Amino acid sequence: MKNWKKVSLSAAVVAAGLILSACSTSSSSKAIQFSLTSDISTLDPTMAQDQYSDEIIGNVQEGLTRTDASGNPALALAKSINVSKDGLTYTIDLKPNLKWSNGDALTAQDFVYSWQRAVNPATGSEYAYLITGAVKNAQAIYSMKAPTQADLNTLGVKADSKTKLTVTLAQATPYFKMLLAEPVYYPLDEKVVNADGKAFGTNSAKMVYDGPYMFKSTNAWTGSSKTFSIYKNPNYYDASAVKSKEVDFQVVSNTNTGVSLFKSGKLDFSLLTTPDAIQANTKAKGYTTYKQARTDYIEYNQTGSVPALKNQDIREALNLATNRKAVVSTALPGSSVATSFSPAGFAKTNTGEDFASYVKQDYSYNPTKAKELWAEGLKQLGVKSVNLNFEYASDMAPAVSTSQELQTAWQDALPGLTVSLKGVPFTQLINDQSNQNFQSAFLRR
Repeated sequence: MKNWKKVSLSAAVVAAGLILSACSTSSSSKAIQFSLTSDISTLDPTMAQDQYSDEIIGNVQEGLTRTDASGNPALALAKSINVSKDGLTYTIDLKPNLKWSNGDALTAQDFVYSWQRAVNPATGSEYAYLITGAVKNAQAIYSMKAPTQADLNTLGVKADSKTKLTVTLAQATPYFKMLLAEPVYYPLDEKVVNADGKAFGTNSAKMVYDGPYMFKSTNAWTGSSKTFSIYKNPNYYDASAVKSKEVDFQVVSNTNTGVSLFKSGKLDFSLLTTPDAIQANTKAKGYTTYKQARTDYIEYNQTGSVPALKNQDIREALNLATNRKAVVSTALPGSSVATSFSPAGFAKTNTGEDFASYVKQDYSYNPTKAKELWAEGLKQLGVKSVNLNFEYASDMAPAVSTSQELQTAWQDALPGLTVSLKGVPFTQLINDQSNQNFQSAFLRR
């Protein structure tokens, strides 16, 4: 992340998804009816930064590895991955005869091009840090104002042939195979990217696919579609393992609408996002829970456009005035209180310990200390009050209830603070966050 882009953890959780889910079917003739709670923003793996876009991208694209049912990295487009003894060099052989959905050959150079595009600061990839923190010279390139192609060629990834890659890391990264399953590491067909230019990924026609599914002209995603479908990709290397020929998606922001569609047989999956919906459906057929590694957090704009948020005491006061347990119980039922950006149970150390215990943030709910720091911050600023806009996704029920909870808690705990809520569509929130066009915001990753 850029140096000015500071993130402060507040109401973050590890979510246990509460859903209504129909029994799966082995029939390849029946389309699966799936719901999303918000619009997707892009199909470009380099630019995706929200879980909803990632859900679709993860079905129509694939990388060198993918996550298996146990949460471990498994080979995908890679036939083999050999790691040097010092952990710095990865020699990767691709599966033979890989193809894009348009028939183009998928080669090792497609990975080189994609990774170089991601670390080029001109691209503006929010998740480039997953590469800059691991691959040799990636951070140096990302820090340049205008890297040349010669600069990009110093990135630690080389195509030795059409089917072989050599990756050199900046330091040993034991979880690198897991990183390779992230969309920002996916390959790209350079010919298609260049042909589409800035429109690449903005709709399903401006894309090409290498995953188990693909878009067609039928029920396509236009960039703002509330309904769209993906279809089995005949060029996928493991097409015989893809059981369902079609998956239909629709954006259903209202939880009660989703429940109604599920119970009438028009949805096979519906996420329960409000306490009332959860309570009303705990005994319903299909009610279940699943673990979801997601972090909800508050971000403060520290570019200087919001003087109060440049002040550390003010930010500390807001953090200490945040009662995470109250937020979870009131607005995010089924979730657990987070103590860091690494969800509990998400990863283990080489000794089997929970990695989250090593990256805890030193914050706890302390309204008394929060009030003291707030008063000191106001004194330093020479003001008696602060007006703060708080932006959230109005089309996401948990974001609405969380923001309302925080507004009340902050204003009660911090004298002189007025919090004005600003609800916008999720896709606009992502754009505002990327462009720093906000003061404070509630985000979900």
